[in-house]
Amino acid sequence: MVEPVQNNYQLSGEIIKPPQLTHSPAGISHLRFVLEHQSEQIEAGLPRRSYVRITVVMSGDLAPQWAKELNVGNAVQVTGFLNRIEDRNGIGKLVLHAQQLVKI
Repeated sequence: MVEPVQNNYQLSGEIIKPPQLTHSPAGISHLRFVLEHQSEQIEAGLPRRSYVRITVVMSGDLAPQWAKELNVGNAVQVTGFLNRIEDRNGIGKLVLHAQQLVKI
């Protein structure tokens, strides 16, 4: 029996760049911000510093509401999925697409 493919990711951290609200040509709202996470994790029984900086995108009806509530310095927890995008220079990077967002 083949297991279903999973792409679930949860990350907490601090917003370090101002959230930007844009709209697609189809009228869909997209909120983008950069999340920074720092922690200590245990790997192979030893402590390891973890540092992540990732762009978060929230699309849909809740994006404009969150755009009014989020600011640089806010701590949030994001749950969603990872997707690869290419920037204008053709360089690939991972983006976290938020399905749930909670201020902490």
